Order: sequence, then C-alpha cells, then structure tokens
Amino acid sequence: MKRRITRFAMAAAWIAVIAIAYATLTHVGFVYGIYFKLAPFLMRPAMRTYAHFEHVIAFAILGALFGFAYPRRLILVFGIVFGGAALLEILQTMTPDRHGTLVDALEKMAGGAAGIIVARTAQRLWSAKAKPPEINRPS
Repeated sequence: MKRRITRFAMAAAWIAVIAIAYATLTHVGFVYGIYFKLAPFLMRPAMRTYAHFEHVIAFAILGALFGFAYPRRLILVFGIVFGGAALLEILQTMTPDRHGTLVDALEKMAGGAAGIIVARTAQRLWSAKAKPPEINRPS
C-alpha cells in the first residue's frame, strides 16, 4: 500500500512540474483566463495579489508532492523544487510576453520549502503514530 502511494505521488509530482511549466511559459492570456474565472470565488483580488498567492500555492503543492514522492532524498527534492523555480523564471525572460523576476522566484522557492516541510512533518507524524508504544516494564 505504501509503495502504491509513493508511486502515485511520483507521478503526480512530475505531472505537476509539467503543468506548472506550461502555465509559466505559455501565453499570458492563459493565466489571465484562469484569473478571471477564479476571481469571483476569491473575492476579486488584484491581479498582482493573485499572482503572489498563485506562485506560493502552486509550489507548496509541488514541494509537498515531491516530499511524499521521495521521502528519503531531501536534498534531491529541494534541488528539484528550487532549481525548477529558478529555471522557470529564467526561461520566462525568454518569452515575448512574460517576464521573470527575482521576487517571483523567491516566492516560488518559499512556497516549495513550505510544502516540503509540511510533507516531512506529516510523514514523521504518521510514522510516529504507526509505531507501537514502548512499554517500560520494571525488571
């Protein structure tokens, strides 16, 4: 069962990378389309505010997925999430209608770190819960 969950997390993590890369590098109209559909449900935040939250939330989910997918490879997980954030911002500067900024990269990295920390905490809580309690018997 645990192996099946890990494989699902691996697939979901790499699919999330593809989805985030597409949303980051595609025409800016795609992002505006999503914003205008979600804005009524989110109390119509300013576009820039929405973008800040979107960066943090997307990479928090990505970090959590990679944290669950590769629980024993913390450095690899941080490398993928942080490297992905930096690479996407660099690639965004090469598109004609987008611009990558250091602030956006830092927002993505902060979100990714938060997601990884949440995944690690959840794993530790689950493993502590699964262990039988130690019984100290007097000798």
